[in-house]
This record gives sequence, structure tokens and C-alpha cells, in this order.
Amino acid sequence: MKKLLAPLVALGFLAPLSIQGPAYSQFGRPITVAVRKVKDRASAAWYRPSYEEKLADIMATELANSGHFTVVGRQDEDLAELQAEMNMAGVNQKTAVKKNNITQARYVVIATLSDFRESGSKGGGGGIGFGGFSVGKKKQTVEFYVAFDVKVFDTSTSSIAYVRTIEGTAKAEKKGTAFSGGYGGFSMKQSKEEEVKLPVTRALRAAMIEASEYLDCVLYQKDECVDEYEAKDAKRKSETMDTLDF
Repeated sequence: MKKLLAPLVALGFLAPLSIQGPAYSQFGRPITVAVRKVKDRASAAWYRPSYEEKLADIMATELANSGHFTVVGRQDEDLAELQAEMNMAGVNQKTAVKKNNITQARYVVIATLSDFRESGSKGGGGGIGFGGFSVGKKKQTVEFYVAFDVKVFDTSTSSIAYVRTIEGTAKAEKKGTAFSGGYGGFSMKQSKEEEVKLPVTRALRAAMIEASEYLDCVLYQKDECVDEYEAKDAKRKSETMDTLDF
């Protein structure tokens, strides 16, 4: 029987079942998703209204770039641009957009900034002195804890299909120099500080990339990456629990 089937498989009339099954279940059609505005629930001083759509755009871009998702526009600015195109005068009716033809998202992604706070600080410095004069340098590093809560709603049931906390740390550095000294009744003191600003934008972009990779894993790939994210989440919960004695 195997000898009879082999030529047919080679010519493409029959395909091995072991190839068709996993390929279909693991890499099917792109998943249709909508990404909503990213709200601030941490009351971060630096958070501006423009970040709501900016962060959603970053996540939507990452999802679209994966090739595994059809991302439908749901941001106010995007919808305004689409509406302007639809209402453009002089459009050929053969190519005009049909009314009531908007694609429904299978999943809606809602992310919120749930925590952004200083989690630690350390610093140090040194200097040299000679003949009553001294020059010194100092450096301080401040570490911030960043956490986003990501919820994925199934539009067919309005229930939460997936939920995950994405967390990490971001660092800011402050550097400075100081000069002081005196001679013959004359004294002088001067200091200068240079602050390397907290990389807020890069930290938030990194969080959105991590969130999009998680969504790619649980919504599309559904392979061993699920175990990796489960391990990450278990570690996160364990480290959080260690901060409180029961």
C-alpha cells in the first residue's frame, strides 16, 4: 500500500496528513484585532493625552508587522482620515467604498498603564584634592518600575479571553562635577549637574512590543511560546508575593 501511495504523494496528488494538520491549526488565517487607546491608571506625572493613541499605534504597528493579524482602525485620528477618504468628491462609483462594510474585530485589545514608580536609587562618587583645592565627580542611578495590564476581549461573547501583566524596569542617570578650594583668604566653589533623562518613550515602546509578542503567541502561534509566557507570569507573581509577609 505504501509503495502505491508514494508516487501519488511525490506528484502532489496526495499530501501527507502529518504536514497538513499542524500547519492549519497553528498557522491559519490572520486574526482580526482592534487596539483601543492606552489609558493611564498610574497617575504618572509625565503621561500626556497624546500617549493614549501613540502607544496604541505602536502596538497596532507591531501586530501588523508580524503578518499574523489584520488590524482594523479604531483610533479617532485614523477614523477621521478614513472618513475623509470615503467622503471625497468625484470618486468613481465603481471603486467607491460600500456602506456598512466595516470589518468586525474578532478581538479587542485594551492596555492600561497600571504602575509607574521609583523602585530604587543608588549613587556614589569620588575626587582628588591638592593644596586646598578639590575636584570631584558623582553619579546617581534611579530605577523605575513599569507595569501594563493587557486585556483581550472576545467580541463574540464580550468576555475576557486573555489577560496579562507586562512589567519591567527603566533607569535614569544623573551625573555631576564639583570644584572647590581656597587660597590666601580667597575661596571658590562650583558645581555642575547633568541629568540623563528617563527614557520614557523607549521604555513604553518596549512594553508595547512585549505585549504584541504575547498576543502573537496566544492568539496565533499557540506553540511552546505559551509555556514561556506562563513561566514569566509565574515568576512575576512569585516576586510580587515575596514583597509581602503573610
